[in-house]
Amino acid sequence: MRNRWIKHDSVTSTNTCLADLVKNQSLEEGTIVITDYQDGGRGLGEHSWLSRRGENLLMSLLLFPAFLSASKQFHLSRMASLALCDALETLGIDPVIKWPNDILTRKGKIAGILIEHGITAGNISHTIMGIGLNLNQTAFPAFPVPATSLRLETGQGANVAEVGEIVEASLMSRYHGLKEGHFELLEKEYMERLFMAGVPSVFKAGGEVFEGTIRGVTGFGELMVEYGGGMRTFGHGAISMELKSGNP
Repeated sequence: MRNRWIKHDSVTSTNTCLADLVKNQSLEEGTIVITDYQDGGRGLGEHSWLSRRGENLLMSLLLFPAFLSASKQFHLSRMASLALCDALETLGIDPVIKWPNDILTRKGKIAGILIEHGITAGNISHTIMGIGLNLNQTAFPAFPVPATSLRLETGQGANVAEVGEIVEASLMSRYHGLKEGHFELLEKEYMERLFMAGVPSVFKAGGEVFEGTIRGVTGFGELMVEYGGGMRTFGHGAISMELKSGNP
C-alpha cells in the first residue's frame, strides 16, 4: 500500500500539504501524505493538533467520493470514525466516538479527525481526511479532555508506519462499504460507539447549562439532544458536554 504514500519529515499540516498537491497535480485515490512532524497541525474549528516529532501517526488520505452529494458528507465522518475504532481494536483498545469524530479511550482522547471537502455542482469532488493518532507519546499539555496514547493505554508502543498501514486498510475497507451503500449499517454502528448516547448528561449551549440525553445524529451531522420534554439539534461548536471527573 505504501506506493501511494508521500512521506515528509516535516510539514505545516498533512491536510494543507495534500490540498496543495491536489490543486497542482493529478493524484490517485488513496494517496496519503504522512509526516513525522507538523508545525501547524489543525483540528476542528480553531483547535490545533500537537504532536511530538516522530512519536505519533500524522497522515491525510485523499478520496474522490463523487457518489455522495454534499448533503450526505457526514457519512464520511462516520466512516472515518469507525475505521479508526476498527484499527484501534486490532491494537488492543476498545474505543468510543465523541461526537462528531474524536476517538476516546477509558483514559482520554487518543485520536482526532479533520475532514475537508471540495464541492462541485452539489457533489463532493474530493475529500481530504486528516488523522492524528497518538501512539508513543506519554506527556501532553493540559486539555479539557485529557490526551492519551497507545503506550499509555497498553504499556506498549508501536511502529508508526505499521500502524499507518493498519489505519489505511481500515479506512479503505470502510470506504468500500460506503461505496456499496451500507449507510444504515454505518449509522447503526456509529450510534453503538457514540460516547454517552442514551445516558443523561450535562451540556452547555448558548450560555445555558442543562441536563439532556443524546438520541442520535442527523444526516447533516447535527447532534440530537432530548431535554425539557423536546428534541433539539446542534451543529458542531454550538454545544459542549460538561464531563464529570473520571470521564475522558
